[in-house]
Amino acid sequence: MLSTSVMRTEFRRYLRGKTPWIIGLCFVLVSGLPTQPDADVVQVLGDAVVFVDAQVAVAVTVPFAAAALGFRSIIGERENGTARVLIGTQLTRRQFVLGKTLGRSAALAVPIVAGIIVIVGSDVFQYGRFSVPLLVGLLLISLGYVFAWVGVTVGLSAASSSTARAAVIVFGVTLFLGGFWNSLTLPFLWQFVTGSAPSNQMANPAAFEAGKWLSLQSAYYALTDWLLGGPVGPTSAASQVSDALRRTGQATSTGPVIPLWTALIISSAWPAIALWSGTAVFRRNDLAPASETGILQKLWNQSPSHLLLGRFPFKWIPGQNGVVDSLPGSWQPVARREFRRLVRTPGVWVLGVLVLGAGVLSLSPTTLVQDSLGARVPLAGLQTPIALLGGVGILFGTFRTVTRERDTGSIRVTAGTAASRTNTLVGLVLGRASAFAVPVVGAVLGTCLVAIPRYGLVPFGTLAVFLAVTLVFVGCIAGLGVAISTVIRSQSIAGTVILVFTGLHFAWFPISNALYSAATGTSVDGFTPPDNPIFVFVRWLPPLRLFNVVTNPILGVPNSAASAAGVISDLQENVFSNIVVVQSAYGSNVPVWYLHPTVAFVELILWCVIPFGVALVLYQYRSVD
Repeated sequence: MLSTSVMRTEFRRYLRGKTPWIIGLCFVLVSGLPTQPDADVVQVLGDAVVFVDAQVAVAVTVPFAAAALGFRSIIGERENGTARVLIGTQLTRRQFVLGKTLGRSAALAVPIVAGIIVIVGSDVFQYGRFSVPLLVGLLLISLGYVFAWVGVTVGLSAASSSTARAAVIVFGVTLFLGGFWNSLTLPFLWQFVTGSAPSNQMANPAAFEAGKWLSLQSAYYALTDWLLGGPVGPTSAASQVSDALRRTGQATSTGPVIPLWTALIISSAWPAIALWSGTAVFRRNDLAPASETGILQKLWNQSPSHLLLGRFPFKWIPGQNGVVDSLPGSWQPVARREFRRLVRTPGVWVLGVLVLGAGVLSLSPTTLVQDSLGARVPLAGLQTPIALLGGVGILFGTFRTVTRERDTGSIRVTAGTAASRTNTLVGLVLGRASAFAVPVVGAVLGTCLVAIPRYGLVPFGTLAVFLAVTLVFVGCIAGLGVAISTVIRSQSIAGTVILVFTGLHFAWFPISNALYSAATGTSVDGFTPPDNPIFVFVRWLPPLRLFNVVTNPILGVPNSAASAAGVISDLQENVFSNIVVVQSAYGSNVPVWYLHPTVAFVELILWCVIPFGVALVLYQYRSVD
């Protein structure tokens, strides 16, 4: 079969490189993130306890590893022109996609299997227990999990028309439909469908619990929980046993909310649908992606609003008025070009619509939050959409800014103008930041407008300060994205860095716990924060979390990196979460100077200034080619 040769080529290519072994190292490091199971949990799991760390490491690492390994698998070959050569032989497009999937699955399976053996071996020495059948079963289920995620990413890559679109789509699926389905996407969809936020008093709780099984990660957890002999559910075996003991005092449960065999169907359906859909799109499209126009772009080009937008002069930002042009430097033409180029594409407006939609859907919080915030509810509902959707979207909208110009050769035209290299980078940042700021600010104002009949007008001073912080946040994230694009010369590597960077952000709580534990020798988590406030400072370091730290005081909420609604809920009695509110943890809203919101604001700016400074130095001495 001709796809076998493609599979062997892919397998050998990646095993000879550094990527699989970096994945293996990350896999072993991730295994140390979960806290050590309690004595009761260890007693219940028995021989299966040595497989708990490996179970969590596989569930967390494989989605992001598959995304990094597969998002350019098909579109990269098309952009490089090698797909024309390969398809020009007797190899069909279906065989091409299948060979890529099998080859990259096998390449990813090697470090995953090796990592499982290392982790289990380490835990065997710790607990003195072992079971060969459980090890074989875990390896088989993990191999299926690897193939499923690689199949999804390769299918999405086959359906994409550019590296940027592939990176955004693959990351979105990996993040929101995979690892964070239970905590973010499902509650969002539930609120969209039912009109009410999930809570202890919600209707149809069984349906909500069944919905948690629909992600690949949850299906993997369900299968491995059954294998390890714990209560079956969409979380790890240790968590399932711990929750059962806390609720009922026994390690038994009433059984899964839906039959176990549905996890097998879910695990098979995801890659099957992705590969079938991706191959179907790939067979219809030309092998040269540059000749294609995406679906959104086609609709955008035909829309009347786009025609009106194209005739709008955009002189106001970063524009041609006397105030802007009188500022020092010659960055204005570059900024104007980037602003016009980006604002006439559908991507920035789709981002604005997503932020607006998420903000509107967040206008129905619990009664406690409504009573606490009053007219500030719409701003509180916008915190998470701006930080997550806005921050991630801006990163993916800027990570190719310089690398793409270098690859296409258009950077020579820019370098030949009167703008210096410093002014060029400044113009790229300001132009792109301005383009993203327009829809984001529009989403904030739109959400506040929709909320008027229910909550009244947002206080003008609060809204003005919130918008100012939002503009600074957009500019800092855009500067960070352009800096990454300048420092890293390869689009694929830059995309992988963005994937890893954002993945680390969402997994930062357990990572920060592990870092603090390694530095101090004290095991900690958010449920029991230590007396040292440095623990909180470390948890606040990622830039997307700093937005909440800075905006919470604006909304009159105690100091925390969680959203305002989460902080208010966490302050109530008999509520247990890993959110750390400084006031409840240390008895004071700002116990030390480095936990003050103004320091967090400075940290946010430094996330742009330091990488951008490094990019400026490198850009001065590098060739434009």
